[in-house]
Amino acid sequence: MPKEIPEEEKALICFDYIYHAMRGKHVLEQAGFDMREVSPPVEYRTGCDLALELSSKDVEAAERALAENKVLVMDTLFLPKDTRLAPAYLSRLIKVTDFSDYTMVRCGNAKITYRKGVGTIVNISGGM
Repeated sequence: MPKEIPEEEKALICFDYIYHAMRGKHVLEQAGFDMREVSPPVEYRTGCDLALELSSKDVEAAERALAENKVLVMDTLFLPKDTRLAPAYLSRLIKVTDFSDYTMVRCGNAKITYRKGVGTIVNISGGM
């Protein structure tokens, strides 16, 4: 179950690519920030379907931690107190499709397809 951010003004850190969102989540978890993964508003989905929601009072320190770890942030949005965003569950975000001799793994808009048994990547597309 995702963490609930306290009822105060929240901020949403948005990323261009799923790699940066996942790396950002790891960096902020290691730094001890309370946050949760959410689906960003449609107008901020530029290839990445994952954003990080945290208290607005933590934004400056979070952005500093991300910058120190070379995590690229697309934008930070400040949300009114009563804004509700849908939590993003990785089990819904990551999909695996079997194509007989090939397997495709999709995470958000990024897709990678590889040949089974050999591991040779045959296609990469989307928001990598």
